[in-house]
Amino acid sequence: MPKLIVQQGYRQISEYSIPEGETTIGRSTDCNLTLDRQGVSRLHVKVVRAGDRVTVEDLGSRNGTFLNGVPVTTPAQLKHMDVVQLGDSMLLYNELDSDGEDNTVHPNLEGDGKTFDFAYLKRTVETVRDNIAQVVQGKNDVIHKVLLALLSDGHVLLEDVPGVGKTMLARALAKSIRTEFKRIQFTPDLLPSDVTGVNVYDEQSGQFTFIPGPIFGNVVLADEINRGTPRVQSSLLECMSESKVTVDGRVHVLRKPFFVIATQNPIEFHGTYPLPEAQLDRFLMRLSVGYPAMDIEKEILQSQMTGHPLNAISYVATATEILQCQALVRTVHVSDLVKDYIVTVVDATRRHPAFTYGCSPRAALALMHVSQAQAASQGRDYVLPRDARDLAVNVLSHRLPLRLQARSEWESASAVVESILAELPIAKWEQTK
Repeated sequence: MPKLIVQQGYRQISEYSIPEGETTIGRSTDCNLTLDRQGVSRLHVKVVRAGDRVTVEDLGSRNGTFLNGVPVTTPAQLKHMDVVQLGDSMLLYNELDSDGEDNTVHPNLEGDGKTFDFAYLKRTVETVRDNIAQVVQGKNDVIHKVLLALLSDGHVLLEDVPGVGKTMLARALAKSIRTEFKRIQFTPDLLPSDVTGVNVYDEQSGQFTFIPGPIFGNVVLADEINRGTPRVQSSLLECMSESKVTVDGRVHVLRKPFFVIATQNPIEFHGTYPLPEAQLDRFLMRLSVGYPAMDIEKEILQSQMTGHPLNAISYVATATEILQCQALVRTVHVSDLVKDYIVTVVDATRRHPAFTYGCSPRAALALMHVSQAQAASQGRDYVLPRDARDLAVNVLSHRLPLRLQARSEWESASAVVESILAELPIAKWEQTK
């Protein structure tokens, strides 16, 4: 059942399950949901639920009703993660539980009657990518690779300058697949318990109650992760590799899908703590968003003159469908020739003089899994060598530290990996299946 998370002032006080039919909200005790706060009229707003469709309508309130910061003048349909403001009260629309018993395919993705096959997976990826592209314009390749990491059950490190859309990409992804979004702003004074959660003593029950941290989300944005201390960074290791959290000896399992998008600024080093190699190795891929082209940037200015496109999009897939896609990706066939190509590339990194050390078996597994996702996203049930070649730089380069003496010859680890791929033409490993 869809819910309204009610926040009055700066405190979250309750959740309200939206029933079928009309729900009135206001200061009057006759309302279905009473909000006795400043700026709320006696009969302020009406919420109407008809099946999966939920609309909000202002009832002529004195101070008005705002949906994502825009005044509500006519009945407006609510979408997952929309925010309704009534005076100093905030209502966050949560649609996560609206189809908890529904295992059917989302109507936007139904086609020829086949479900959970590779054609379905391809449609899902394209639909989610196009939906996110309405918010992050001109970056379809980056969006596609982020989705590949999600389908591979991995995590992504976005390394770029501020303001290019890293946070918007994470928020748009969470909204597109109707999952819970959490954000962790890393700072030097952040504690591990601020990430994972903490046990708090309840005087009434006489027991400790676990208060989950922001890591308990489906899509988690670890913003400026290199500003956190190594102690805080290490608190993510167990979460990212095993999808669980241990607090005071008790294990708490994280709900799937669980996807971490971490960001860091590669040119700002004041007050930062470089990620250790063990932490970097937990990320499936490292990506860079980059600056938009001039014509795209002009479109961005035009689209955000009166509002933000994030408020205009809704979900086009569900978390259950993403889990089905992840399971389907693992069934993609990987031939011995493709495996030979992957281990040959990985072995070449271990023997290259520019690197302190080469890639581990975890890197080879990561390259194989993301190659499976790439093949599945194109509707294929088998991996080609070019799938691994096209993704090798993003998967391997952040795991390879350059030797000090090699930095004068090579611009980055990515350049070295590209040279390795150029020396290993895929013609030798090409195959049909």
